[in-house]
Amino acid sequence: EKPILKDCIKTNKNLTFVCLDGVTDPRNIGSVIRSASSFNIDGIIIKERHFPSDSKLMYKAASGAIEYINIFEVSNINSTLKNLKDKNFWVYGFDGNANKKFTDIDWKGNKILLFGSEGFGMHQHTSKYADFLVKIDINKKIESLNISNSAAIVFHHLSYIKNKS
Repeated sequence: EKPILKDCIKTNKNLTFVCLDGVTDPRNIGSVIRSASSFNIDGIIIKERHFPSDSKLMYKAASGAIEYINIFEVSNINSTLKNLKDKNFWVYGFDGNANKKFTDIDWKGNKILLFGSEGFGMHQHTSKYADFLVKIDINKKIESLNISNSAAIVFHHLSYIKNKS
């Protein structure tokens, strides 16, 4: 039985969701699921068409962690983000060209961590739903990190902050 997003947000505060915009590689999705489960992320929002529910590669990459996280398959990412913003969620879009470092955010309240696709980043229309664009500060000679590496770094940082307070 698939988890329902609106049921989850009714009962919880200070939620952290990950939204994957255009991420399609089953290994990357599996790795993100594994990291999200490891660092107690509350759920992953992904477009139904892009969730490879029958992919052995995804399940292998997730290494059993898929049973410990809510995966919300939605028909439209943009309307889901708009709906969550109306329910007091902040949307943080990860973009290598952003000016603000993600470590400079205080990460309070309900939040959505929006990650774009492997080659193209966030869809332009989807990035308009981000309240903030933030980046992981890396060596300028390197263009970007793989999505699963980026996600793990961010999830660990948020877990660290939460456990410190």
